Amino acid sequence: MRKSLLLSLFGLLFSAQSFAAVLHFYSNPRVPQPLFHVTLEYKSYVYEADTREGGRRVPAHHLPAGHIRVEIPDELVNEQALLGQMGLPFDYNFVWDNQKTYCSKLVGIALNMKPLPMSFAGTHYVKYYPDWIHRNDPGISPDQILEFGLEHGLQIYPQ
Repeated sequence: MRKSLLLSLFGLLFSAQSFAAVLHFYSNPRVPQPLFHVTLEYKSYVYEADTREGGRRVPAHHLPAGHIRVEIPDELVNEQALLGQMGLPFDYNFVWDNQKTYCSKLVGIALNMKPLPMSFAGTHYVKYYPDWIHRNDPGISPDQILEFGLEHGLQIYPQ
């Protein structure tokens, strides 16, 4: 019994010291694509690109959990790159190489992901910007972040 108690205490101590970042994915019933927004929860804060405030961090308890959550190892997060996205204005044009940010760009940069040619076909954006259907600019989408999370995920929590 004493051995199992020690093992239990060791397990609690070890789990209390091992942290995981959490990717939160959100959907919106008013838009056709299944994933609309992504945030990164890291060290008790949620990092996101908000359309009004740009790159920001808020205490984790201030935002609702995503519709899909994927835990990833903290070691995958480049904290310096993440903090470099804070305070940047929101980029409504979703351009990769500028001094603005958008949700999946902020998270992708924090995870050291490489941008890929983006397609806006099948998204609500082509309704407002029909010429975007032919864009192949480099960037990252919430779908690509989800794929990354699933490849490196520790735990997945669908809603």
